[in-house]
Amino acid sequence: METKQAPPVFLTDAEKTRLMCEAIAEAEQGVSEGEAPIGCVIALTGENGTATIVARGHNRGNALKRKNAHAEIIAFENGGSDDSGREPTLPMDAEKVILVSTLEPCVMCLGAAMESGVTYVLFGMDAPADNGTKRVKPPESPESSNPYIEGGILAQECRELFEKWLHGKEGTEQAKFVEQLLALTHEHGADKTDGGSNEPSQQRAADND
Repeated sequence: METKQAPPVFLTDAEKTRLMCEAIAEAEQGVSEGEAPIGCVIALTGENGTATIVARGHNRGNALKRKNAHAEIIAFENGGSDDSGREPTLPMDAEKVILVSTLEPCVMCLGAAMESGVTYVLFGMDAPADNGTKRVKPPESPESSNPYIEGGILAQECRELFEKWLHGKEGTEQAKFVEQLLALTHEHGADKTDGGSNEPSQQRAADND
């Protein structure tokens, strides 16, 4: 898919890989807590072009008994302030915000990214049944953003997280989502239903105009 805009910040392939490795580590932390293997980090880009991670999150649906406790939502919550007066690590007026997720964000999470002013979304493997990056129309309100979206970063490694997680859980209620996800993606983590390209630099949301 052709991109309609240039990336808002320049990230080397090595920097993208580093950020995704951090998201993968967060996913593995979630697995150790009994959650599905999805991790997210949020970073801010400095003047020197390097990204500083300011928030992390992994799925916490089981722990919080909330269906919306996705990794991205948890990361946004962790980056904010709380009732104790803690200063947010992700300020409301932050610019050049990068969201990195091991799995293509769903409609809810991509919408949250847009409303939170995220300018760059990086994800690992495709999520064909949800396809948030193909289904969400960019908002037009002044405080929202139309992020540049790039998929396929360490997609195979992200898919392997699900394969490892599923072992021994086949056929269970919790495994239904993962079984469907693996059935709809190639071994390298790309969507089977669209030719399996998972090419980087996909400005998917803008193409919904």
